[in-house]
Amino acid sequence: MYRPTGKDVFIYLRKSRKDIEEEKKALENGRQYDTLSKHRKELLELVKREQHNVIDIFEEVVSGEFLSERHVAQEMLRQVEEGAVEGVVVMDLDRLGRGDMIDAGTIFRAFKFSDTLIITPNEVIDCNSEGAELLFGVKSIIAREELKQINKRLQGGRRRSAKDGKSITRKPPYGYIRDENLKLHPHPEEAPVVRKIFELAAEGNGRQAVVKKLELLGIQPPEGKVWEQSTISYIIKNEVYLGHIVWGKHKYIKRNGKRIRKNVPPELWIRHENAHEPIISKDLFEQANLALSGRYRTPTKEGSQLTNPLAGIVKCSVCGRSLRYVYSKERRPQLRCINLHCQSVQKGALFHLIEERVINSLHMLVEQATLQQDELAASLQKEESIIERKQKQISKLEREIQELHGMRDTAFEMLEKKVYTEEIFLQRHQTISQKIKEAEANIEQLKKEIELEEAQLHHQKNILPQIQKVVDTYWEIESPVEKNHLLKSILEKVYYTRKKEWTKKDQFELEIVPRLPI
Repeated sequence: MYRPTGKDVFIYLRKSRKDIEEEKKALENGRQYDTLSKHRKELLELVKREQHNVIDIFEEVVSGEFLSERHVAQEMLRQVEEGAVEGVVVMDLDRLGRGDMIDAGTIFRAFKFSDTLIITPNEVIDCNSEGAELLFGVKSIIAREELKQINKRLQGGRRRSAKDGKSITRKPPYGYIRDENLKLHPHPEEAPVVRKIFELAAEGNGRQAVVKKLELLGIQPPEGKVWEQSTISYIIKNEVYLGHIVWGKHKYIKRNGKRIRKNVPPELWIRHENAHEPIISKDLFEQANLALSGRYRTPTKEGSQLTNPLAGIVKCSVCGRSLRYVYSKERRPQLRCINLHCQSVQKGALFHLIEERVINSLHMLVEQATLQQDELAASLQKEESIIERKQKQISKLEREIQELHGMRDTAFEMLEKKVYTEEIFLQRHQTISQKIKEAEANIEQLKKEIELEEAQLHHQKNILPQIQKVVDTYWEIESPVEKNHLLKSILEKVYYTRKKEWTKKDQFELEIVPRLPI
């Protein structure tokens, strides 16, 4: 049977009704019998044998049938749910609780969702394993069914609220305030902004033009620091501004551990028209949506032909976004950042100038980084000595861990001999365990550093020839797609800067960031 070792654990001690009866009988016969002391000794021996790290010891002095009556158990489960430990050491499973099915479900979920083991002298229970499901059996099934019923009631309450015309979103839509009865009322400052957005769209302004006008007016966005085009689309398409409450357009399902949003057919939506005061008229709503749909341009689909060899490579040095491939007034291709805030501090440049500068910068990079054979050999020897030094550090740390394990065993012996109190033992034990963890973490870090050093050694031998190959073949390739793939094989990104006051066409700066350091 698999027994884990070296886990962070709680020890949980509790008397059963049978234990209390046994103690009474022993007392009547003139004998001393302390159940918790006996269990504590046995569990500490288990911890010592399997080299677990004791984080805390929870001792329940009351014998309550239900979990609600056992405050120590509640506190322990709260910490278990927070992921404080990897396991709980207990005499047997029923010590955690013999209450009703709800208690069993609560305990089961706490251990399952936190991926915490139940460790007893006779077995180890992993609540995520198939055997654990069978062990908890009907108790866990009923607990899950009750959770479904709770969720069903919650969803039913939401549907009823939406049917009654109440706003049940996380926060009220931009342009409205919400009262204590969940009814919406126009916001005195934001409602005119919403009306302005619809009017601008109805006049034929695109989303970017609307954003620019709002920025010039100094109007703060609903979230973040800048207005986004997606926010404009969301507002214009939202029927809440007609005075309607529409709920249930989407539903969420879990698939492979991920939360996925799915669209719900319109006939299944819950609608309550004229639920609150509208901000705009129906005519204005339709005009704005018609104008917006007329200006919509389908984004580049997968499989479409790429025209920009620098796509996804050249980034704005101010905001970090990729530069957009656009045409100047003279119909010459250029790259520029379309972020409105960046347009006020820097401008774009002709595409062919940036492309030539990138390739020339790569050529200069190769020239500057090329090493003589003797210098390269000396560099390699230096890197190998670093690896050897790190390997020696690992060996030293491994010896320290062995010594710390011996110190931890001594702490157990001092507790058994009652030289240490339980409080002193826990302090000493946790201090030693922390040192062991730190040493193990340092070993892992050193191993990663060694792997990185070895990778860089290999990289130094290959990266310069790869860059030189790109420089030699780039201008011979006609396909923008092939050029893009070729550049991305050696480049992580290229930061572009061209300040407003720089007037010469070729007056800009590039910062080359290769995929691996040279």
